[in-house]
Amino acid sequence: MISISVGIAKNKLPYYLHLVEEKGESIQVTRHGKTVAVINNQETSNALDKKQLFMTSLKNWRKKFYSEKLSEPQITNEEIDSIFARKKDTDPFIRHPEDFE
Repeated sequence: MISISVGIAKNKLPYYLHLVEEKGESIQVTRHGKTVAVINNQETSNALDKKQLFMTSLKNWRKKFYSEKLSEPQITNEEIDSIFARKKDTDPFIRHPEDFE
């Protein structure tokens, strides 16, 4: 990423836009050492938008998932007991008919 001041950006904007378009560079524009803008090409911008959309969706899902209180267990104690009470063969590749229910 190239970092330039606002003054340089003002005077040489066409040159830096060429770098963004043709070379895929990202330009960081600063004022008094602090970033005020970032210039990216369209492909980079689209990728960032998709990533931001995904992260927003993930945050919303997590918020919803953790805010919902489970009123009942998803699996009962009896179901757990029945799973562990089944006879198992020593061969891990043999499936029992109960496994397909």
